[in-house]
Amino acid sequence: MTDTFDTFGLDRGAVSVIGATGLVVGNVIGISIFTLPGPLAADAGPVVIFGILLAAIPLVFGIGITYQLGSAIPTTGGNYIYASRLVHPFAGFLLPWLILPGVWAGLLFIGVGFAEYVGLFVATPDLVLIYLLLTTFLILNIVGIHPVARVQLLFVGVLIGSMLLFIVPGAFHIEPSNYTPLLPNGVGPFALAVVSLYFPLRGFSMVANIGDELENPSQAIPRVLLLSALIALSLFIALVAVLVGVVNYTELGVGDGAVVMAAERFLPGPLAGLLAVGAVAGGFTSISTTYTGFSRALMRAANDGIFPTVFAAVHDRFSTPHIALLALGVPPLLLAPLQPSPVILSIFLAIAILTVNCLNAVALWRLPQVFPDRYTNASVTLSPLSIRIVAIGGAVSSLVLIGVTSLRLPLMVGVIAAYIAVGYLVFSTSGLATRTARYRPPRGDALTGLN
Repeated sequence: MTDTFDTFGLDRGAVSVIGATGLVVGNVIGISIFTLPGPLAADAGPVVIFGILLAAIPLVFGIGITYQLGSAIPTTGGNYIYASRLVHPFAGFLLPWLILPGVWAGLLFIGVGFAEYVGLFVATPDLVLIYLLLTTFLILNIVGIHPVARVQLLFVGVLIGSMLLFIVPGAFHIEPSNYTPLLPNGVGPFALAVVSLYFPLRGFSMVANIGDELENPSQAIPRVLLLSALIALSLFIALVAVLVGVVNYTELGVGDGAVVMAAERFLPGPLAGLLAVGAVAGGFTSISTTYTGFSRALMRAANDGIFPTVFAAVHDRFSTPHIALLALGVPPLLLAPLQPSPVILSIFLAIAILTVNCLNAVALWRLPQVFPDRYTNASVTLSPLSIRIVAIGGAVSSLVLIGVTSLRLPLMVGVIAAYIAVGYLVFSTSGLATRTARYRPPRGDALTGLN
């Protein structure tokens, strides 16, 4: 067995642990923390605070899954590799098949939230602001991951500073009465809020997709996961708790910029305005890492021939998967005039990511049997019992959230299920099943097609 992985011309080892932590924290918190809690609290009530904790359950298992898989198989496009080599070639096909519409929805979500907060400063049409954001960061990602990481750290600093500006003084202006009634509109809206809140938490998985571009990836991936989880979850929960405690939930669904509106109750006007600056920085961090992480998975699948091989092309000068980036970034520009609901977009992408979580859970379960040497020699080695607990917990918790959504939004889940069924027909009738048979999980310890 060899530990040499093909980086396909990417800039190997370009990102440090600190830089990668900035990428992940910015991806998790991002614009979502400023756009989702207000409308969700207006529908579900103060109980939305506990929604984050419930959404974090599949997240914790997902981090455990990536923690072990990323340490054992630290390679670019990790999520795709886990599915195709440890589950089934169709599972690998399903990753890019779901990634494309899911990322389009995610980019539109970020663009709409960005326009919402920039609109507090300038009277510019939302569509212009969405185009400006999507285009600028598409170009930046084509230029390279190293400048992306540098820019990300700057904006993450602005983002965290603005959140602390809200959380610390806001904690002294909480009205306990605002936390009641806890569940004013029943379980249904709360259940959807849990699924919607999972959307930002999906950001931890991106570290697996940039594996080769990290310094010493087998050790860096676990460290980045732990650091980013500690920072992002603490800030996310604290901000929502303060937001709901300062403003009655019935007022949070009125108008744009719920966090800024709440801050105006205890901060001077100019300082409250800085919260909008933080939201704008969050838009930058969210969109940058969305391009970065998912383009690598798409590129890896194309290299295997599961998607058109043109998507595997790496730019001669910038060492980035520029065609894959264009495939992710151009369609949202065409769909932007629709400006759909951020909540609906977040739920759509959450379902796609939860499906990926289920595949990763199966991959973790099979890791010790299919690749025993990589499991044994990994910098992180969970016990066989821990692997089973994490895999079952990840799959079951993800399926529960998918089931909840199917009860509340059966049409959306039906559309996604039909899309997956079409994907299977494409896979089975286009010759892909035959061409990818060599990627069926082998017995023994050779990562087929990786070396």
